[in-house]
Amino acid sequence: MCDKIENKNEKKNDEEIHQHHKPINKPITNGLTRLFIIWIIKHRGPIHGYGIMKELDTFFETPINKGWQKKSSSSKIYPILRKMEEKDVIKGEWKTQNNKQVKFYTITENGEKILDHVKSIWGEFKMNPNWIEFIKDMLNK
Repeated sequence: MCDKIENKNEKKNDEEIHQHHKPINKPITNGLTRLFIIWIIKHRGPIHGYGIMKELDTFFETPINKGWQKKSSSSKIYPILRKMEEKDVIKGEWKTQNNKQVKFYTITENGEKILDHVKSIWGEFKMNPNWIEFIKDMLNK
């Protein structure tokens, strides 16, 4: 009984903290989602939208389980995929799978350049002692 009350209070505190910090966390999560999508497509592709959503849910498993974030949904992911296609970051190709037309995504040369650029930026971070201190602190190391 005591454990149930403790868990309920912990969950309530987590939710209050999350709501208070939502203006900071939401843009970070949105940016990471786009980066993760490109990365997923490069490393797991060709992959369809549902597969991308499942992979994203794995990336964000802890925030989803804590109720800080919702699971991926087609209404959120497919508009992002369409914009990425329009900007030539990814390419979608319709294929038949189990007698259904399914769109599979692959990364484009432009998408590869974006990932390489992000890697180079993050590579610079690891050389900066302030970033190292920040990351260690954020990871509680």
